[in-house]
Amino acid sequence: MSYADNKRIAKNTIYLYIRTFVSMIVALYTSRKILEALGVDDFGIFNVVGGIISLMSFINGSMSVATQRYLTYELGRGTEGQFNKVFNMAVYIHAIIAVIVLIAAETMGVWFVNTQLNIPEVRMEAANWVFQATILTTILGILQTPYNAAIISHEHMHIYAYVGLGETLAKLFIVWGLFYYPYDRLSIWGFAIFLLQFLIAMIYRMYCSRQFPECRLHLRWNKAIFNSMVQFTGWNMFGTIAWLLKDQGINILMNLFGGPVANAARGVSCQVSGAIQNLTGGVQSAVNPQLTKRYAAHESEETCDLMCKSSKISYFLLFTIALPVMMETDFILDLWLVEVPPMTASFTRIIIIEALLNAFGGPMITSLMATGNIKWYQIVVSSSLLFIIPVAYLLLKSGYSIETPLIVSVIFIMIGNIVRLMFCKKQLGLAFRQYTWNVVFPIAGVSALAIIFPLGIHVYMTEGWSRLLITTFVSCTAMGILTYTIGLTASERTFIISYVTPKAKKFFHID
Repeated sequence: MSYADNKRIAKNTIYLYIRTFVSMIVALYTSRKILEALGVDDFGIFNVVGGIISLMSFINGSMSVATQRYLTYELGRGTEGQFNKVFNMAVYIHAIIAVIVLIAAETMGVWFVNTQLNIPEVRMEAANWVFQATILTTILGILQTPYNAAIISHEHMHIYAYVGLGETLAKLFIVWGLFYYPYDRLSIWGFAIFLLQFLIAMIYRMYCSRQFPECRLHLRWNKAIFNSMVQFTGWNMFGTIAWLLKDQGINILMNLFGGPVANAARGVSCQVSGAIQNLTGGVQSAVNPQLTKRYAAHESEETCDLMCKSSKISYFLLFTIALPVMMETDFILDLWLVEVPPMTASFTRIIIIEALLNAFGGPMITSLMATGNIKWYQIVVSSSLLFIIPVAYLLLKSGYSIETPLIVSVIFIMIGNIVRLMFCKKQLGLAFRQYTWNVVFPIAGVSALAIIFPLGIHVYMTEGWSRLLITTFVSCTAMGILTYTIGLTASERTFIISYVTPKAKKFFHID
């Protein structure tokens, strides 16, 4: 891969990192205020009701992956005219999906919310209002998918940085406004989020129309592209359903066996984990288009090399933040929330472990999707994920703790990564030895050594601000030194020096 491509990835990563760092700080405060404004029960209702519509929109999840893959692939091939045809078909297909989801949500979805969920009778009306607001937000997101995919495929990550910061601040102002709202806060929160997402969608659409001429809409139907995208989506849909059943199925199990309080605990835990993943996810978001473009240019060896690098660096960034958070979870939650739902600390640690495992899987998934040959990959990997909910249900019925579904999920995610590695060997030519030496061994060595010093501090110091700050400082310092000396190859260290040095000289005005 050329120096220009590496530089573009680094630049886009910085854009996304700054955005997500600021967003994380504000989002953590916002989440605390949402929980305070809504209360534990309403916060849990918002999470479980909002999750139902996600089950209804599984088709869009599959089609979104197809849209991103096909648009990026055409850019990698350098076929602008074909890009426009793919974009137009993506817009039409997502419009069809939006109609299907709307019908499903207003029939099966309404029935499920009103008859199957464990929601107090006095809050049922508010739950229905939130569900309707979530339907509108979901439909808007479906129609917006092709435009977001166009921005990502062109690697214009700076627009996400600017708009994302604006979205974060807007949510903060909305939450502050909830405290002055004299009526039902749960209902108004759902509709306020919809209006915000509508404004953001309009901004992205105007940006695409001005920056990318190939995103112009034409009333033409391309049967060949439609059939190809739908076929890809059909196989990918199996995987999307499996992931949705895993995530939302766990949410429903939590509701059935633990009630809204368990949903609130998982909701808070997912927000903590999500904030950490978003902070480190800039690497993967910046790399994904390049993975597909490298494969489209018939550069399989470079695709595998970039996949290994992104897996490793994504994990290192995530573990740097995750290590002190997992050690100081209880203290951080007490500082962050006015009322910490029971089980939140244990949920948070388990979900972060799953996030660390997903850092391995993300680049492999993108690379396999780039090939377009996903039939047997989806059948094998997704089938393994489908066992999570029934296994967790049986264990819960047998009297195991409410954390059981999350632990089962971690085990099956690990199995899924092993299976993905096998498919990468078959379809991309990835050598097991290459992945083991370039990814597994550096990660295992750095993780094992990095945990020693902060663990000693955690054991011998009492809980408080001092231990939190010292643990964080030692963890970050140890990860930085170990990653540079053990985790990176000589060529990776050379690139970092060549990229950072000019920036540092410019910043400090050094000739």
